[in-house]
Amino acid sequence: MKIAILSDIHEGVNRKKSGADILGLLKEWMIQHAPDVFIISGDMTAGPEKSLTLLTKLQSELSNINILYVHGNHDLYHSDSTIAYEKLLEFGGNLGNGPVQLNKDWVVIGDGGWYDYTFGIDGYTAEQFSVGSYNGFTWPDKVHAHWQKGDEAVTDRYLKQLENWLAEHQDKNIILVTHFVPFTHFVQVKEDPSWDFFNVMMGSAGLGELAEKYGVKKLVFGHIHTRYHEDYKGINCICNQLGYFPHEWSSDSAQEEIKSTIKVIEI
Repeated sequence: MKIAILSDIHEGVNRKKSGADILGLLKEWMIQHAPDVFIISGDMTAGPEKSLTLLTKLQSELSNINILYVHGNHDLYHSDSTIAYEKLLEFGGNLGNGPVQLNKDWVVIGDGGWYDYTFGIDGYTAEQFSVGSYNGFTWPDKVHAHWQKGDEAVTDRYLKQLENWLAEHQDKNIILVTHFVPFTHFVQVKEDPSWDFFNVMMGSAGLGELAEKYGVKKLVFGHIHTRYHEDYKGINCICNQLGYFPHEWSSDSAQEEIKSTIKVIEI
């Protein structure tokens, strides 16, 4: 079974800035390479309605490929992110609806997740992280994503749901998919507070702890906008985002960037 993996597509921004038909190029790649499964680990675009529309269109045009998805933070930009989360569950391949059995041995479990300050640097309070502002810059989630509860409570809900699913399927080979980062190992520390302060919004140590506890074989995530594929703590970790044109791309061509970025694994 062949599985294609990509995160942080940011279709709207990249389409506008590059002038390319991002969704059309993704479709072309999928038709040419014909994976059995396409995992999108968050940030299809900004807002639930647009993300749902794009996901639905892509799946309808690629009926032979099982598209699996978890939301990113940008997908939840809405006046009520709980409503946004529920809206995105309308996409059948959203892993927030529950685990997906790939075959008798492998299962995919996931959800987008959130952050709970476990990646926070010393010297700052939970209240300061909650506000999310440093040196005149405010983290975009604090402006565009609006939860009914605090970040820590939101993350705890994700962790509990994921643990329930992991416990139910621990007899299988598990691919765990999140948007947010599971280990500090993958967080860039620059010894510059104006950068390092915002690492607190990168993810949750709880995600990594669950992956270790339940012997996850492969861990797919995004959000960090740095590409990784390595074994860490005995887990095959994959993070490969399309990222933002032009400064995060190695090519001026969207077609070439998509081709070079999509990771393909076989199980």
